[in-house]
Amino acid sequence: MNKPIHNSGIGQQVENSEIHGGIQATQGNKNVQVHGEGNILTFNQTEILQISEKQITSRVLIISSPYKGLKTFESRDKELFFGRDNFITTLVDELEHTNLILLFGPSGSGKSSVVRAGLIPWLERKYRTGFINLTFTPDADPFDSFYTSLRTNKYQQAEANLAREVKEETLIQVVNNLKKSSEFWLIFIDQFEELFTISDEHKRREFINGLMKLSQAKLPGVKIMATMRADFLERLSDFPQLVEATQKHRPMIVKMQSNELRLAIEQPAAHHGMIFETGLVDKIITEVQGQAGCLPLLQYTLKLLWEEEVRTGSINDRVLNTSTYEDLGGVTGALQQHVDSIYDNLSPSEKLAGQRIFLKLVGIGESAESGIEWKPVRRRALLSEFRDDERDVLLKLVNENLLVSDADLSKTDSKKELFRSSKSVKSNSTIEITHEILLTCWDKLDNWIQNNRQGIALRNRLYEDVKRWQNKKPEDELWTGSKLEQILELRKDDNFYQVLGGFNDEANRFINASVGLRDRQLKRARMFALIGSTLAGLASVATVYALIQQQEAQEQSIMGIIQSSESRLLANSQLYAMKEAIKAKKQSDSLWIKDQNTRTQVDLALLNTVHSLAVPNTLGGHANWVNGVSFSPNGKMLASASSDNTVKLWNSETGKEIRTLTGHIKVVQGVSFSPNGKMLVSVSSDRTIKLWDAYTGKLIKTLTGHTDSVNGISFSPDGKTIASASGDNTVKLWNTNTGELIKILAKHTNFVLRISFSPDGKTIASASGDNTIKLWDADTGKEIKTLRGHQNVVRAVSFSANGKTLASASDDKTVKLWNTDTGEPIKTLAGQKSEVYGISFSPDGKMLASASRDSTVKLWNTDSGELIKTLIGHGSTVYGVSFSPDGKTIASASADNTVKFWNTDTGKEVKTLAGHKNYVNAASFSPDGKMLASASGDQTVKLWDAETGKLIKTLTGHENYVNAASFSPNGKMLASASGDKTVKLWDTDSGKVIRTLIGHGNTVHGVSFSPDGKILASASGDKTIKLWNTDSGRVIKTLREHTSEVIGVSFSPDGKILASASRDGTVKLWHTYSGELIQTLAEHENTVNGVSFSPDGKMLVSASADKTVKLWDTSSGKLIKTLIGHTNFVYKVSFSRDGKMLASVGADNTVKLWKWDVNYLLKEGCDFMREYFKTYPPEDESEKKMCDGVGM
Repeated sequence: MNKPIHNSGIGQQVENSEIHGGIQATQGNKNVQVHGEGNILTFNQTEILQISEKQITSRVLIISSPYKGLKTFESRDKELFFGRDNFITTLVDELEHTNLILLFGPSGSGKSSVVRAGLIPWLERKYRTGFINLTFTPDADPFDSFYTSLRTNKYQQAEANLAREVKEETLIQVVNNLKKSSEFWLIFIDQFEELFTISDEHKRREFINGLMKLSQAKLPGVKIMATMRADFLERLSDFPQLVEATQKHRPMIVKMQSNELRLAIEQPAAHHGMIFETGLVDKIITEVQGQAGCLPLLQYTLKLLWEEEVRTGSINDRVLNTSTYEDLGGVTGALQQHVDSIYDNLSPSEKLAGQRIFLKLVGIGESAESGIEWKPVRRRALLSEFRDDERDVLLKLVNENLLVSDADLSKTDSKKELFRSSKSVKSNSTIEITHEILLTCWDKLDNWIQNNRQGIALRNRLYEDVKRWQNKKPEDELWTGSKLEQILELRKDDNFYQVLGGFNDEANRFINASVGLRDRQLKRARMFALIGSTLAGLASVATVYALIQQQEAQEQSIMGIIQSSESRLLANSQLYAMKEAIKAKKQSDSLWIKDQNTRTQVDLALLNTVHSLAVPNTLGGHANWVNGVSFSPNGKMLASASSDNTVKLWNSETGKEIRTLTGHIKVVQGVSFSPNGKMLVSVSSDRTIKLWDAYTGKLIKTLTGHTDSVNGISFSPDGKTIASASGDNTVKLWNTNTGELIKILAKHTNFVLRISFSPDGKTIASASGDNTIKLWDADTGKEIKTLRGHQNVVRAVSFSANGKTLASASDDKTVKLWNTDTGEPIKTLAGQKSEVYGISFSPDGKMLASASRDSTVKLWNTDSGELIKTLIGHGSTVYGVSFSPDGKTIASASADNTVKFWNTDTGKEVKTLAGHKNYVNAASFSPDGKMLASASGDQTVKLWDAETGKLIKTLTGHENYVNAASFSPNGKMLASASGDKTVKLWDTDSGKVIRTLIGHGNTVHGVSFSPDGKILASASGDKTIKLWNTDSGRVIKTLREHTSEVIGVSFSPDGKILASASRDGTVKLWHTYSGELIQTLAEHENTVNGVSFSPDGKMLVSASADKTVKLWDTSSGKLIKTLIGHTNFVYKVSFSRDGKMLASVGADNTVKLWKWDVNYLLKEGCDFMREYFKTYPPEDESEKKMCDGVGM
């Protein structure tokens, strides 16, 4: 049997000289002769030698595949490129007649390959060292793409820089400046359609106009060639000169004939010493003949066939077998089958990441306005667009040749370098799908695209407009009307975040700017309508506009006065600050139209100034640090955990000590009541968890198992499970009734500080010293997610009311919000100078309390963000605060060994609960208020009867201090966070560990349940937040954007957003479902110790070591107000249930209460002014009258 084999010694040869003049091609039996003016150009067709099978198989076997798969043939592949000699002749003919050729054809027809591996090698042989190959694919900036091709040809940066100038004259200037007379330049623009799908509109127009100028100049030795998909030809209608210039020189690549296909199939194999089984080539030709876009499928199938023969060892037989080909699925099924197997081998989380990656790389071929059917095309994306949790999958897909990058990713460490600049990866490095054939021939991707067409189309239209807007940010580029409403709806869609990955930062800024423009226009329209209707028939349009301008001028004046008040306050000029605030209030009252934003800013100015003058009450009593407090569900009892090794139960009404619960032999890190209030759990550095009868104080059970301090504790919402967080890097789940250890969650790599059940009890969140938060499935104990992003210890985690968002607080000075479904970060709130250790919302959400290292507790108004009160009295750091269920009382836990009760209305100390022998890190009331849980440095959690003060249970098991404890929404489970790097889930009835959540690599600082209890977020010193499924204990996601320890986390009330606080000084907001980082709030100057949402979810408060509490708008991420008053670290903040008051706890030994009632604030301010004027009468009589009628 004879088999064809290419004699590489013959090859394509060029004789004679330049191509010029009118030429015509004729084909003989062997050679193609191109006749020009006085010249004959001859090059051999690929010569086929009929030699025996034995001769072929006696050649040296080259194991590497000679087939390209989905990749384009390059010049270096010329020895393996067959079957296109006739068409190359056509291109040579075109080059003789014109200097501008547009080669078009359908996707997959081989346009790029015939130029790169056919024509260009021909020109290289012809012109040798004089040939300059300027090949590029246009990007967002085609001029920059041209510049890159010049640099590839060794032109110096100073020489090539001219190519970057965006103007029509650039191309001609580059040629005139750089081209030598002896050189032949081919400017080859591959995938010309990218100018319409990727390139900036202005740059596209200038570039194409520049091509026309260059073409019309007819400079010697300069040829321009471009390839373009046939379905994009209508896009040329905007460039009539280009259409006219290429009208006669627009060859369409033709389908390969049978003999050409045979060459393309057989010759590469023969070149490497292989033959095909008899009949197989004919079978393959029959399958592909006549199919549109068949060439990449053919190459992919042949590559798989070759690699499979190598894998099985059959390659040594020197025959490519029919059976192997059929097993692969043939040409029509090989790609589908192989890509399916690659996808099926990914883990569930990797599959989701893979889906997001592919859909980020899909663009729109035509716009709806063009009237042409919508078609998916490849979209080139920056590597920086992809998240940390996608990078490993991205590399896998690149290694499988499904994606291709302009960066050499083979030289990157997948864990470190993929998204950072390096020698192989540049800041503008891109990635794309290897070939568009995947978009239609892989069913899964095709289905994903069809199911998300609207989202993809809208996202890509948005990105095009964002590009235009980015440079000068003109308002007329912003979206309005239905387009804006559609994009806002899409941004709220959980599926959009999960499947398409949400929007990038630039797009979100564009959307926010569009919303701002819309709101300004609506405000002006409302003002026009109101003034116009009020003055109907009395005023002209000009008069109405004049009144609107007057209103706006008055608002600007008021904002100026507010800024003056803030400046005075920062300069310690409280009196003048107060006068300015009152002046602003009076002016705002006189406005014809009351603007809500202006009123809010006035209220905040009053709040800051009033509370800067207040002398807070002092609350004290413990003999050593109080690490935590917790109200019983009914609010009648308070439990405190202390470093004196005890838990104390207090009557919350009288302030009297009911009893002292002893049994721990080391620091008690935290306490928490069970949801029904019948049991109290305490965690200690003695590595135990104790369950106590909350009414009698009797020890029910001691849970042991942790090998380090137990730092945090949390009941599941139904009270049946207790979770504990420990310094032994684990979270343990205990059965509350039996005390039995249910599960150990051991994925953290450092101590776990805090633990929290989601409201539905299905998910546990653990905060760890490994800088991560882990989410665990509460039922199975399996890690659902690890939330990474914090750069230091995660101190606390907290679920939002609906469980969809988790917030984490970290020593990296940030708070991060995480999407509990996807584990992606939503936002980072940043900027604090130092640690805020604890925050707590009041039950009605109107007040937030923050606990700080400055030994104070601050109460903040959640509506205005103003400081209501500073509660001073603790003699050392205040670690935690907690509101009673009715919101009337605040309990604070301090390193001075006391728990203090404060009246939220007056700010006065109601009572001090003393008795702990070591510091209590946290105290938490069960949802019904009947039980208090305390978390302690003695590695245990203690459960107390909130009414009687009796110890119900001591929960032991943590092997390090317990940092936090949190009840699940139904009170049946308690989660504890510990320095042993674990979170433990405890059954609040039995006191038993349900499971230990392991996964953090460092201390877990905090935990928080989602409102539905299904997810637990944990904040850790490993810089991550983990989202855990409370049912299974599995990690759902790990959020990894913080650069230091994550101290605390908190869910928004609807559960859609998670806020995290970190030692990196930021607060981050995360989308709970997707885990995508929404925003980083970076205004704090030190560690952010805690975060908490207002009850309506519209505001977020962060507590920081920079001595401040900051209020943020959760929708925009903008800083609303900084509450100043603490003189040391602020540890925690908490809103009251009605949101009218905020409590903050600080290291200045104070608890500050901040009240939001503007009438109260104005009365307090005016009362102060009147007293001051009695001693120091004002010179200006108008100042004396500014408070007339206020509070009298």
